[in-house]
Amino acid sequence: MSYELFNRSTELCRKFSRQSWAKALELAQSYGWQPQGTRPPLIFDVHGLNADWSGTYWTNDGQIVKAEDALALAQALQRSLDDIPDSNMEPDWNVKGWFDDDLPEWLSPTEKELIEESLKDDLLDIMGLHPFEYFAGDQKRHLNEIIRFCRLGSFMIF
Repeated sequence: MSYELFNRSTELCRKFSRQSWAKALELAQSYGWQPQGTRPPLIFDVHGLNADWSGTYWTNDGQIVKAEDALALAQALQRSLDDIPDSNMEPDWNVKGWFDDDLPEWLSPTEKELIEESLKDDLLDIMGLHPFEYFAGDQKRHLNEIIRFCRLGSFMIF
C-alpha cells in the first residue's frame, strides 16, 4: 500500500510508501507535532455509513489535512533533519535471495518488484526500525520531499 498526497491548490501529487508516511508521522510527533486530525473526504456519507469520521492519517480515503496542520508537520520534520544521520544505516537483508526459488516464473518483473517492496515494508514494521534509521543517508531525500510538500498547505490523502 502507498499513499498519494494531493494538494488541490497546486495540483501537485506525491506518492510515498506506507512505511515512509508512517515513519514521517512518528518522527514528527517525536519533534513536537500534535496532529489536529484530518477532515473527512469530500465525499463522505456519515449517515449512510452510520459512523463518525475518526480524523485518521493512516488510511487513503481522500481525507483532508488542514493547512495549519500540514505546516506544523513540516516544521516538526524540519527540526529533525540535523539529528538524522547522513550515512546509510540499511538493515542487512537480501530480499531477492529469499524469493529466487519461491516466486512463480510467470510473474512479471514489475509484479516481483511489488511483492519484494511489500515484504521490505512488512519487515521494517516487524523490526521496529526507528525513524532516524529509516530516514538515514539516501532516504533523507524522501523526508525532504515530505517536508516540501507539506509546506504547500492543505492536502488530501489517497
